[in-house]
This record gives sequence, structure tokens and C-alpha cells, in this order.
Amino acid sequence: MTKSFHAARKLLAAATATLLVAAGVSACSANGAEGETKTIRYQSYTGMIDLPELADALGYLGDIKLDRVGDVQGGPESLRALATNQVDYGGAFNAAIAKVTATGVPITAVISYYGSSGDVNASVLAKEDGGPSTARDLIGGKVAVNTLGANAEAVLDTWFEKEGLTQDEIDQVTLVPLPGINTEAALREGQVDAAYMSGSLKQIALDKGGLKSLVSDIDLVGEYNGGSYVLRDNFIKDNPQTTKDFVAAVAKALNYSQTHSVDEVRAVMTKYLQAQGRDDSAAALALWKGNGVATKGGVIRDEDFTLWLDWLESSGEVDSGSIKPSEIYTNEFNPYAKEG
Repeated sequence: MTKSFHAARKLLAAATATLLVAAGVSACSANGAEGETKTIRYQSYTGMIDLPELADALGYLGDIKLDRVGDVQGGPESLRALATNQVDYGGAFNAAIAKVTATGVPITAVISYYGSSGDVNASVLAKEDGGPSTARDLIGGKVAVNTLGANAEAVLDTWFEKEGLTQDEIDQVTLVPLPGINTEAALREGQVDAAYMSGSLKQIALDKGGLKSLVSDIDLVGEYNGGSYVLRDNFIKDNPQTTKDFVAAVAKALNYSQTHSVDEVRAVMTKYLQAQGRDDSAAALALWKGNGVATKGGVIRDEDFTLWLDWLESSGEVDSGSIKPSEIYTNEFNPYAKEG
């Protein structure tokens, strides 16, 4: 087990504990309110089209209002925000969701929101001149990731194992969590030996030249849905119509992005973000190619979780056979699930 995973375990354990407490507190306060909430608090991801925002831009949300409370760096941080009742939905890597759900935390994944398919994927980047060329070259080195204990770490561990690295050798690779906007500079300045990057930030870095891709996630595991939006179970119980309308709107927005050109989607979101005075966020979408979700409308599949359960079980984070995918997610609110 890598040193970084020990740190990630502590972060996820803290999120789990606070989520259990927050879920109970939230349930008590919600029961005293009249009617369902129509305001959804959330955090956005830089350089990525947030599907609820796209749904809002397209007019799909109806009387539901979005309340942006800031940006988020990664899934564990998003789950902590959900735990402390700072947001009403979180977005996280499916393995992180499975891990906290296995401990009894009352949350449910309701729709896929990012993944890797086609030319939308994540890659391990390194400098062309003098940089590492193989996984073995990274023994004793540093790799930048957006957060610990999430998608990047799972893919890197998969790569290292496939390349024949022993657990002792894997432990010698240090994962360094960095904000996405700082990752490229850290790589070019030699502060890290490689960087796990995706989305527009990855494309911007590659377009500048001087960098190479060592491996991509789809090279290792094929096309997949990487993460899901998650709701607290008590939110679903107390706001059944809002939940149904919200998930359906997000699914419809995702399908729009899957069936329209990248330029059309960018144009819709650029106008939306600029109207909110978020010009920097709009500029970050210049090289956005898609969310990479592998299923129509973000329908979740068992394999989206079973793909990573072995990783969790091998690290001791989840007891073997302790949880089934059907206990982690639901497609009940996604209208596209009825088409299958």
C-alpha cells in the first residue's frame, strides 16, 4: 500500500465520520421544513463543464435554482463538502463513493458525470527531454495528481502493477497532490517527474510542446464511467420531486453534450459563464472536448464500480464481498435508464 494511500485513507475516514454526523443533522432540520427545497448548492470544477450548469444554461432545470458556493479540487474534497452540509450534491470517483458507502454512510450515486471514452481521457505526462519513459523510471520519483485516494491513484496503481512493479517499488513513488492550474508548471520546472492530467488542462499542456504521454487510462482499463454525482439519502427522501427533476435535467444536459458538437456545447456554456462574470472559467473551456461519459445520459452500470472494487479490496479499504454495486447507486431518476 503506498504512503500516499495512507494519507488518503485518513482523509476519506474523516469524510466518512463527518458525513454520518451531517446526515443525521440534516435529516432533523429537513423534517421541520415545509415543502421541498428548490435551491441546489454546489461546487464547480475548473476546466470542466458542470452538467447542472449546462442544464441551467439550456433551461432544463425549471424552477430549480443553482447556488454556486465555490470550486472543488477533487472527489474526496467534494464528499467532505457534502458531509458538512456545504453542498447538496457531490461529485466523486466511483471507488471513493464505494468506499464510504461500504462503511454505512447513507449516500447514493444517481448519475455518471465524467469518464474516459474516445479522445477524452486522462494521461500520465512527462517531459520529452530527460523525462521518464516507463513506469519503472518513476521509482523514487514524484507524480502530480489532483487529489489522493481517487481516480488518478487507482489508475497509477493499475499501471504500476501491469508493468510488474512490486509493492515495495510502488511505495517508492510519491504522489503529490496539486491544484490543476499548477500541475503543468510543476512538471516543466522539475518539481515532479510526471503528472496525471485530463481535460482542457492536459490538452493545453500538450499543445505547448515539450511533453509526452506515457500512458492513458483507457490504455489500461478501456472506456469507463469514472465518477458519479451523489446525494444524501435523506435529501432524496425529503425532496423526491426535486431529486427526480434535478437528475432528469442533468441527464438531459449530458445527452445534449453527447449528441451536439463540441463547439455548440462550448458556445452555450461560454455565454452562460460570461453572463455570470466568470470569464476565466469560460476561457478554460476553449479546449474542452467532452465529459467522456461512456453511457447515454449518464446511466450507471455495475461495472462502473466493480472495476475498482478489487483495488479497494486489495488495499484493505473494503472487505471482500462486503458491498454490491446495487447498494451504491440507482438509475431510478434517470429517464435514459428506461431505454435500456
